[in-house]
Amino acid sequence: MSLARSATSDLSGRNQGRAALNPKKHDELLEIASIDHIFQEMLADKATFFHNTQTALRGAAAITLVVGAATVPGLTQALPPAYQNPLLLAMIGFWFVLTFGKTVGFAVRNAWQAIAGTLIAVLNSLVMNAVFPGGAKLAAVNGYKPAIAWIDLAVVVFLVMYLNISNRARTFALFYLAMFMMHFMNPHSHATFSRSWTVDINGTGVSYLVVCLVGTSLAVLFTVIPWPRTATREVELEIKHIKLGVSTLMSQVVASYNGTPQSSTVRSKLARGFRAITEKLAEIQGRLDLMWWEGFDLGDRGKLRHLSAAFVVLLRELTDIVRALQLAAQSDVTQSDDLMDTLNPQIADLVQFAVEILEDCGAMVADGDINSEEHERMKNRVRDLMATMKRLTAAYTDKRSEAGLDPLDLDLLEEDFFMYNLAQMTQALARYTANYDPSPGDIVTRLQDAMLDIVDPDLSRNHWNFVLRGYCAYMTAFVWGVYLGNYNFLVAATVALVMSQFLGSAIERNLGRMQGVVLGVILPAIVLHQLPSCSGGMGTMLFLLIVFVFEAMAIYIYQSASSRFSYIAMLTAAFAAQSFFQPCEELSNDAATSHTAYAKVTATVSGIIIVLAFDSALANERPSQATRVHITRVMSRIRNGLEACLESKVGPPAQGLVKKELRDAEASHLEAAHEPRFWRAAYPEDTVEDMLVLMEQLRLNMRCLEQTARKSGRPGETSFIEGDVEPVFAKVQGSEEFQYARQKLLAQYDQVVSLLLSSLEHEGEGQVKAVTNYEHDSSAIDVVLGLAQTLTEIRYNRDAKMVDDLRSRTAVAIFMFANIHYRLDDIVEVVLSK
Repeated sequence: MSLARSATSDLSGRNQGRAALNPKKHDELLEIASIDHIFQEMLADKATFFHNTQTALRGAAAITLVVGAATVPGLTQALPPAYQNPLLLAMIGFWFVLTFGKTVGFAVRNAWQAIAGTLIAVLNSLVMNAVFPGGAKLAAVNGYKPAIAWIDLAVVVFLVMYLNISNRARTFALFYLAMFMMHFMNPHSHATFSRSWTVDINGTGVSYLVVCLVGTSLAVLFTVIPWPRTATREVELEIKHIKLGVSTLMSQVVASYNGTPQSSTVRSKLARGFRAITEKLAEIQGRLDLMWWEGFDLGDRGKLRHLSAAFVVLLRELTDIVRALQLAAQSDVTQSDDLMDTLNPQIADLVQFAVEILEDCGAMVADGDINSEEHERMKNRVRDLMATMKRLTAAYTDKRSEAGLDPLDLDLLEEDFFMYNLAQMTQALARYTANYDPSPGDIVTRLQDAMLDIVDPDLSRNHWNFVLRGYCAYMTAFVWGVYLGNYNFLVAATVALVMSQFLGSAIERNLGRMQGVVLGVILPAIVLHQLPSCSGGMGTMLFLLIVFVFEAMAIYIYQSASSRFSYIAMLTAAFAAQSFFQPCEELSNDAATSHTAYAKVTATVSGIIIVLAFDSALANERPSQATRVHITRVMSRIRNGLEACLESKVGPPAQGLVKKELRDAEASHLEAAHEPRFWRAAYPEDTVEDMLVLMEQLRLNMRCLEQTARKSGRPGETSFIEGDVEPVFAKVQGSEEFQYARQKLLAQYDQVVSLLLSSLEHEGEGQVKAVTNYEHDSSAIDVVLGLAQTLTEIRYNRDAKMVDDLRSRTAVAIFMFANIHYRLDDIVEVVLSK
């Protein structure tokens, strides 16, 4: 067949169903139903009503239990005097909400971060009270120097910000630092702290550390009772669904190539399936990290996590390979029946064999261990799979030779590409079995890494901008609290709660934070105002019922809503828990309740306004600008890879970096869509969405292209071409034809990227000028395909164990160059059509 354009299924209607090898009467509705069934099952467990409701009920039950204890007359008086402070007790519910989550691992990790952050503030307080016992209120006897207190605060806040401490640890550290230092600097404070390097269990610092331990311990406890909700179980379900999805896609794509036509509907379903798997693979890594906190990699839990992580790597690689197979399966031209017809049964058998092995590997991973007998059996099956691929390779080579198509032929590049990726599929399974290692590694090292993971110094420009914004906002809020708020720490504490490393849409996010705080403070006050009494049998029961229902609803929204709304519900649940957590006699006092609510709202709104001001004034880039920066980096990395492949200087693949930049681009794109534009032109949301789809396809093309610069040896052995295998274009690299083709392709790439980036400059005249001055070079593809005419002497290596010889890799490289050219055409079409 002639090389044809593999157009994108998401962006255009150019794709039409291609003629089949062996036309069969397949019921398309059954195919669609089969695909839908798999991916509906995959998506069903993502955020089910049952699981979110269960989490909400657990959290609400915990808060209601502790609030109920606080309303019992005389119970708080039974505590030591230092622990009877209502503000102190209210922090139990507050920190519970910020630590609680769906799984044990999530709660344990958050608890450790919370305790570590609190310890930072407590240790600083211990040092300062050792130097100046009693702080400002005893300045006459301890030689208190205000300047030293301010310097200490400035240095500690800077270090906490600069060291890039994890979000919760930073929140707890800065929150309590504001409280302790405000008491330390307040000459009229009634707080007591440890002195002279001794630890006072009744001191303010230690008592808040105890409260932190109580709140975070409750968060862990209520993920365990009445039965544990573990990240381990979630990973098992996710792996099961991803494995099923990959198997279904693999079978469906190969069936499409072997005879079942792909209609536009089926292609759309497959595209949705690929997106679902990609999302699942992006989410599962976080859950694998949470698994560590549930077992610390000890015993069987360590083996299970290690095996699961290795299997996820295999699934991620197979997903990319199946997507590459789809490039061939969605072609819009008829294949050569004479060449491939007799190979279809062998191809179907090979894929079915691979699916069975994948299922077996998944089942053994689910067991949590693979003994030597199972491992040997798995290796034998993979050897049989590779032998099957070897027979298919030989049959394919013989067919080409019989047809006189042994040299490189443009009419059969797609078949070469399809066979090459079948070989890559078998090698991926072979590498997985060869690299099997049941040991999770050194436990002590893993423990140290996990415990110290809360600190991650970062020297990037974006992090320095976050340090500047956060530092200025926090210090301004602290000064505000000292001089305008009569030593009120809540303004600075609010800044600690709401500061975010990801700037996003500053106005929208901070208004949302304000909404969450106000709802969490005002709604309980309104409810308590309408409640006749919270004492007595019926009064207490009604009050606790209100607490339970309110917290259940807030936590449910927190767990199930999108990121735009979940943090609003989280703040609402946390501040409401704090508001409810008061002795009954104080809750019944309307004047006291109203005053407390007013003070909290005033302080928190002031803090949020300060954050909003510094985020807006000091931000180094808006989300729309960040999106353009990430897109520029993606296209630059792909361009570097393209040039390296043309020069046969391919190094380690940069797929991980490209994927990260694409994820960052998608995240900033979502924020940019909600960015206030004011006087600026509308953000080109549709254009950017289309571009992100096309760049993901370019990434896939580059992945396949980079693979042509490697060779396959023993299972599990992969090496780069330099010094091992002759580079793909070594025979023609010095020729005028090759240099001209290289120049043409790179020039076209640069021209299209320039057009793309100019089109994203939607705030000036760059877009109009770029579109007006753009002249499309349609001759680049002809020059690239002309390379094949100079490589006709390259023939198949009939002794190759896989379709991975120089001849096959050359065909794949040219096929990928052609696909990259077509993706560039798609980019131009998207830009010019908007």
